[in-house]
Amino acid sequence: MILRRIALVALLADLLSCAAAHADITVQRIPIDNAPPILLLQGEFTHSDDPQALAREVAASGAKVLTFKSGGGNVVAAMAFGRTIRSLGLTTVQLRATECASACTLAFVGGVIRQAEPGSIGVHQSSFSSDTNLDSHTAVTAVQSMTAEIMTYLIEMDVDPKLLQLSLSVPSDDMRYLTASEMRSYRVTSGDISNLPNQIATSKAAPTDIPATGESTGAKSAEMVPVPATTEQKALAFMTAYHDAWSMENESALQFMDRAYGDVVEFYGRATPKAGVIDEKRRFAMRWPTRAYSVKPGSERVSCATTCRVDGVVDWYAKRDVGDRVSSGSAEFSLVWNPSNERIVSETGKVIETDKGVSQPVRLLSQWHQENLHCRGSSGNSAETLAACDRRETIGAKLESVGWCYGREGEYGYQMEWHLCDSRSSKSNVAATATEQVASVRQPKPTDYPSRARMKGKTVLPDFKKRDRDFNSFRTRIRDGMKQGPNFAGHYSVIQFGCGTGCSGVVVADNQTGRPARFPRGGEENMYLDLQFQVDSRLLAAQWLEYSTNRCVIEFFDYDRQTWKVVSKIDVGGADACYRSISNNIR
Repeated sequence: MILRRIALVALLADLLSCAAAHADITVQRIPIDNAPPILLLQGEFTHSDDPQALAREVAASGAKVLTFKSGGGNVVAAMAFGRTIRSLGLTTVQLRATECASACTLAFVGGVIRQAEPGSIGVHQSSFSSDTNLDSHTAVTAVQSMTAEIMTYLIEMDVDPKLLQLSLSVPSDDMRYLTASEMRSYRVTSGDISNLPNQIATSKAAPTDIPATGESTGAKSAEMVPVPATTEQKALAFMTAYHDAWSMENESALQFMDRAYGDVVEFYGRATPKAGVIDEKRRFAMRWPTRAYSVKPGSERVSCATTCRVDGVVDWYAKRDVGDRVSSGSAEFSLVWNPSNERIVSETGKVIETDKGVSQPVRLLSQWHQENLHCRGSSGNSAETLAACDRRETIGAKLESVGWCYGREGEYGYQMEWHLCDSRSSKSNVAATATEQVASVRQPKPTDYPSRARMKGKTVLPDFKKRDRDFNSFRTRIRDGMKQGPNFAGHYSVIQFGCGTGCSGVVVADNQTGRPARFPRGGEENMYLDLQFQVDSRLLAAQWLEYSTNRCVIEFFDYDRQTWKVVSKIDVGGADACYRSISNNIR
């Protein structure tokens, strides 16, 4: 039975807005006239939650659609639910009337069809619970291991692993709610929520029998039990994540590499400490900061025993920042991966072929055209067709990251071609071009605006009852920020706090006098506000979305004698550019 969107939205909004919060996950039915119910997964994910409770409820109710009311919880439990959701063939849908945030996002992306309204999905860093008592070394190891596991899971669910990079940029005490554009870009959603009824009606999800706890498992129920990924599949997923990460900008790429290697690595025939491997990677990344690596489909081979060996052929394109020097070619690679700690213990390879005198990413372009041919020329929604389409999108994103765009404004599909990004490139790709253009603009340097004074004595906190009562609504955030000491212009604390989805305000407080003051940018007029500053300089960079032009801009301010003076203003691209940090936009 086709579900009408208006009935779905109205019913969910009414039922979910008044539902009570629960400590652990519960499954509730939301009845729909003449159709299977929608299931509501509510509460926080914990170790004690059993994903099979959801499977049993699906079998009993015939539900095909799942929605959430959850602020997060345990990451491992959320991924277990996500894999169960995928095995059941369920559609996940999320409305802004409720929330799916933090670890809940991992469960949400388990849906075969995933649809959400803007602002309904939130991400941020994972964190340890307050009663966790870990030494620093154990904590670092745990974070590294979990980061790799989450990245592998996102790849398994066909979500862009760059979503994890965005999540890590948001402090655990804050939340970033994704826009519709971001959800499409990171493949968190697929399709348009207005088309949900038709997609649900054609969904192949048809759960049958799931035994109650303690019952024997028959042939039908076995089909519904989530099958864990094999060691070989995990090794291949890691290999994919490895090359995807090495195609990122230097900071993110090197962070991944630091987590990826064991303490000692058989590195091209020599036993090398991890620090030596990372140094080698860093030197290469500095020489070739623009990189794109794509494994040739079908070249991968994997064999696992105690460790897993993954072999294959990778095409690459790299470019230096200075001059026009380009490197392009193909290479064989061989990684030996330890599944017990998810670390590389051996790496080797050799260059097969290099392309002389080329300026284009010819091999990645060839890969894209081949996958595009399979994607558009194959019939139906077969697994092979969908896989080719997915590979095409992944390769296309890598081409865009190295400055190549597909199509120009006003062109039809048959006219569109890959080209170096320029001012006429399709708007979705303009941000990459704008980043390159910014590099040619002279940017003010922090050293040109040194602090006029340094902090003397102890921090003085504001008087929120009298003199500074206008700031009383933010007293906790201001106090906490000032107690950490000055972070700007010698003796000031810059404190940023959220005011809604994509909205934030900023207070600049003088640690010597205790006087707080407002920063001239923030609120709904300056959405997606990002700041860059340092304690020994008066210069502050502010990036925000200018709604009147739908452009992302960076303003440089000099805070001189408690007066904000605009030094310069730079256009860094379309709205999507504001989803990147200032350092990425002006590097």
